Amino acid sequence: MEFIQFILQNSSTFLFVLTRTGSIIFTAPIFGAFNVPMQVKFGLSFLIALILTPLTAHVPLPSTMTGLVLSVGGEILIGAMIGIAMKFVFTGIEFAGQISSFQMGIGMASAYDPINSAQVTVLGKMMSILTLLIFLSINGHLMVIMALKKSFDVIPPYGFHLSGALMENFVTFSKEIFILAVKFSAPVVAILIFVNVAMGIMARTVPQLNMFVIGFAITITVGFVMIALSLPVFETALVTVFDRMWQGVFNLMQVM
Repeated sequence: MEFIQFILQNSSTFLFVLTRTGSIIFTAPIFGAFNVPMQVKFGLSFLIALILTPLTAHVPLPSTMTGLVLSVGGEILIGAMIGIAMKFVFTGIEFAGQISSFQMGIGMASAYDPINSAQVTVLGKMMSILTLLIFLSINGHLMVIMALKKSFDVIPPYGFHLSGALMENFVTFSKEIFILAVKFSAPVVAILIFVNVAMGIMARTVPQLNMFVIGFAITITVGFVMIALSLPVFETALVTVFDRMWQGVFNLMQVM
């Protein structure tokens, strides 16, 4: 009963906490997936906001409606930018699977991804699932909530500033999609380049071989063998990437 009275007395603080919490939950990896029911997202946002409100300094309501709209909009932008920044890493790993699929010649083998509500290649979906499992195994979902709490320490309500430095950092963060895609697809792409060169030499030296027919089987087999050999270091590489991701998210908060 006392807790309910506290929330009612600090309804303005609860409003700002709930707005930022909801924007992060709706955009962050795992929590913001399209296949997570809307009721779960709203309920989780409400529950976390109830927990964080007593830990946040009192926030008075703006005196004008314009000030209220701008302040709430700032909270939404804070949460959305943090959540989307986290999602860049997952998109980059999935993109690596897409590149590997096209290089192996199985780019047409696609499936519906309920998490992102889009068509992706089977290999991209596999790498996306592995990334999610590793993220959960290192308590990444708890780190999302910790990042939310950290955001209130670094960026108090009314403290958001949309600056050139912020946009520059956000755009720089987005390039991780392409960097990670190249890095994680590099083993498959590199080995298949040598395989294609070898098949080209064989086609010139032994014209009787129909390289167009046997080439598909060779590239797919070599590609999957290379992926299997890369799996032991996949987790270690991802943990390093996630550490850099959290550091990048905290740096993004600093310039907000």
